[in-house]
Amino acid sequence: MGVGEVRLSREEAERLAEKLWYRNVDGTIIAVVQDAETKEVLMVAYMNREAFIKTLTTGRMHYWSLTRKRLWMKGESSGNIQELVEAYIDCDGDAVLFLVKQHGVACHEGFKSCFHNRVGV
Repeated sequence: MGVGEVRLSREEAERLAEKLWYRNVDGTIIAVVQDAETKEVLMVAYMNREAFIKTLTTGRMHYWSLTRKRLWMKGESSGNIQELVEAYIDCDGDAVLFLVKQHGVACHEGFKSCFHNRVGV
């Protein structure tokens, strides 16, 4: 599946959204994001129902900000957008794995991945 091929109709996205268990903070699910080519984990974020649907219908990653209490598109201010390549729902329906094409860096601190702080030596 190539970049941008995951684009569902609003009806299809809503049907999938209804199957999820929004049991985390602010009625969210956990979104794990990996680079589609390297499989490197880029970031983990939260999504509410609207962010999930918007991601699936636009092909661009959207999240729910727990601090700002609002929907946001990755790269809306930085230009470091994420194009959706593939998506997987976990067996419990409370987390989603997204494979993306990352444009620029994923971390707001300027690193490719948010997981750049190694523990131990």
